[in-house]
Amino acid sequence: MVRLSRGADGVLEPRLRLGGVMARGAAYGVGAAICVVAAAFVVRDHGVRVDLLEATTYLGLLTGAVFLMAGLFFWACSAGEILRWRDFLTTTGPHEVVSVVGPSLVRAGVFLLVPVPCAFGLGRLVTSAEYGSWLWGG
Repeated sequence: MVRLSRGADGVLEPRLRLGGVMARGAAYGVGAAICVVAAAFVVRDHGVRVDLLEATTYLGLLTGAVFLMAGLFFWACSAGEILRWRDFLTTTGPHEVVSVVGPSLVRAGVFLLVPVPCAFGLGRLVTSAEYGSWLWGG
């Protein structure tokens, strides 16, 4: 683990990296995908199961893409001054808030996009399952 220290301006060093932020968001997303699969099999009714998986797919895709694009835009606008939420009090003006919000939106966007393929594939399997099978539901 990297040791964090405060720089001369009071900001934690080293700065956040895009790859690290996306990797952490993907790790959280894998946990969310496991929760989606578990929730899909807890629901017994076939129609409700299919609706849950479809809603997870489309809402995750829509909100994840919007969050990721907005976060990448804010990341690009902050010109390398990427801050953590712990550095919020070191900001000196309202224009520096994008340096804090950018990484958060990137992480949230990746977090929402990771379960989408899992929910989409499982939704297709549940929809095409034979009536009465364990995949169909009760």
